[in-house]
Amino acid sequence: MVLKVKVRLKYSQNHIIWLFKRGRGLTGLKNLGNTCYMNSIIQCLNNTAILFTYFCNGQYLEHINRSHSTRGAIAEELAAVVRALWSGQYRFIAAKDLRNEVGKHQRAFRGSEQQDSHEFLTILMDWLHLDLQFTIKPPHKETLGASERAWHEYTKSKESLVLRLFYGQIRSTVRCTVCLANSPTYDSFSNLSLELPPHSARCTLADCLNLYLNGETIPGWNCPNCKEKRDAVKKLDISRLPPVLVIHFKRFYVDPKEYMCNAYRKKQTYIDFPLEDLDMRQFSLDCPGNPLYNLYAVSNHYGSMEGGHYTAYCKSSVYGKWYKYDDHLVTEIPASEVRSSAAYILFYTSCTRS
Repeated sequence: MVLKVKVRLKYSQNHIIWLFKRGRGLTGLKNLGNTCYMNSIIQCLNNTAILFTYFCNGQYLEHINRSHSTRGAIAEELAAVVRALWSGQYRFIAAKDLRNEVGKHQRAFRGSEQQDSHEFLTILMDWLHLDLQFTIKPPHKETLGASERAWHEYTKSKESLVLRLFYGQIRSTVRCTVCLANSPTYDSFSNLSLELPPHSARCTLADCLNLYLNGETIPGWNCPNCKEKRDAVKKLDISRLPPVLVIHFKRFYVDPKEYMCNAYRKKQTYIDFPLEDLDMRQFSLDCPGNPLYNLYAVSNHYGSMEGGHYTAYCKSSVYGKWYKYDDHLVTEIPASEVRSSAAYILFYTSCTRS
């Protein structure tokens, strides 16, 4: 199912003209001491068209939630950064206030050590959802299917533009191999975190999705029907597709030879992924129409855990071109350079067609 975003965005003719002025959205971010992981994610989010419009036109102010632990401050500081990036006044800016606010609520992001852009993104999504909430009328549960019931139990009638843009749902089904009884559960996600095929120097995005969704055997499962321990098969399916599909590749792993030392290594696997028309029908349940996605941003990681660097490749929805965001430097790149063995997180936007 492709989730429709029902928050009505407010546009004006002057706002559209303002966006098309030269240099809007092509502003870099100063590295504040190993903050390239943060800069990479901010630039990817800054090129999410509905999100940057929501921040730039001030509509987010209608949804600021002061009752959450961050009291709306994360959303306010990110909005300030996005507005500065789209002002067209600067070659680059320093997102010090956002960095400081993030550090108040997550110790790992306070210092000058390199962090993981995926971890930062996942935490940031949760913060933004809680910072920008609005209440919806709860539906009549007796009219909902299992997936919809689980979704509304998760949201508790508290939604946000971030939730409606980025969050999807996974159905996990455990099936007994003896009596074939199954037990489905539903979990929400803001990004899909995919394993890479083992011992492979090259693979496709489809390979990673199939590996993620394929069943795995669970020995000694307590079957509620047999009342005994049985072998079971656990199968994952995407039961709800978000308008913005974020896909993370698990490139980092603990080296089994140095397990006691907790030594991480990185897979340099080249992953072939589509820039246009990613078709998710074969990977999801009950999808109406033709759920296609176009790539618009990539968070890249170069190097190793010990000495790495993050950049972002983003396709501007205003200019229709790809750009490389390398901290304070922003340069145009050809589409042929977007795919690389450094691709770490992919951002796709829905382009559903009838």
